[in-house]
Amino acid sequence: MKITYPHLGDAHIMGRLFFNELGIESVIPDSNSDSALEKGAALSPEEICLPFKLMVANLISAWEKGADTVVMPATMGPCRLGVYSDLLKAILDEQGCSFRWILLDSLEAIGPGELVDRLKVIVKDTDQKTGQIFKSLLLIYRILKQFEKIEARARIKAGVEAKKGTSRRITAKCRRALSEAGSFKEAFNLLNKAESALNNVQEQKRREPVKILLTGEIYSTIEPFANRNIEQLLMDMGVSFEKPVTLGWWIDNNIKNPFGMRMAEKRKNPYMPHCIGGYAKETVGEGIRCMEEGYDGLIQVLPAGCMPEIVAKSIFDDLAGQGKLSVLTVIFDEMAGEAGYITRVEAFVDMLQRKKERGKCII
Repeated sequence: MKITYPHLGDAHIMGRLFFNELGIESVIPDSNSDSALEKGAALSPEEICLPFKLMVANLISAWEKGADTVVMPATMGPCRLGVYSDLLKAILDEQGCSFRWILLDSLEAIGPGELVDRLKVIVKDTDQKTGQIFKSLLLIYRILKQFEKIEARARIKAGVEAKKGTSRRITAKCRRALSEAGSFKEAFNLLNKAESALNNVQEQKRREPVKILLTGEIYSTIEPFANRNIEQLLMDMGVSFEKPVTLGWWIDNNIKNPFGMRMAEKRKNPYMPHCIGGYAKETVGEGIRCMEEGYDGLIQVLPAGCMPEIVAKSIFDDLAGQGKLSVLTVIFDEMAGEAGYITRVEAFVDMLQRKKERGKCII
């Protein structure tokens, strides 16, 4: 059995490390690119969202490399991810890619017993005992969370570093090294070196950078190609920002703490009292936090046609019209060029900076 899975942020890095530790062969699809997106879009329904088109390209690439089994997350509820696997299977079967599918549905959908049975299938080729498998799961989770803490610090430091881009280069170097690491021990050593390097980044005194919240649809927020590397752009511009939605956050809310999202849905949200699917309610919640905690603005990213995030956008538009929130919504699809996105983000940040300096709203 040769396992593969679609790209989602650093999942391919963590998956490779985990499966290598267990002695299980895994196949990493080619990185997301314009040519891959074009290929996926040609085989997908025209109205389907960008993440689906990229996943089609990912899995065809993996099949061509010898993969025969797909591990695929799935969800209950209105978001299209809940039916992605069925549609993906139909399209890939037509292309001669007859994968075996292992779906990691939510506990609410299949119950803990069935979820454990499916996880057992994933690791059936290892000769390691159950205890060692769980230890490896814990260690790869710790590696992921430690790396995400480093990234979170780097995003804030990007606004005060003496030389723009220093923090980004540290995290990029660490990510490249992790993608080649041969063991958990090596990975932890790389993380410790990155933390040390970040601690030594020189900062500008008395600088008050623009502070932004970056949020939106889950895939588009986590996968760099799906948002055209907006994090890199913001860091190189000297913006301090937070990104609540990460791969680790997804694992915490859907695997480690499967009821976390349901708990989040019960939190008071006067603008969206009910869950409508995807991350929409939480996106609006981030907008409320942006207003309450003194952030200069919010950037919402989403793929074209994402219904939950479009509803969230309508709420943001109303708040912006009332002068309560400075927000930029960036919608991504396969039709637009990168230069347009860059110009919009740069203009938004420039206006926030002038607003901060002048002490009055100009947006």
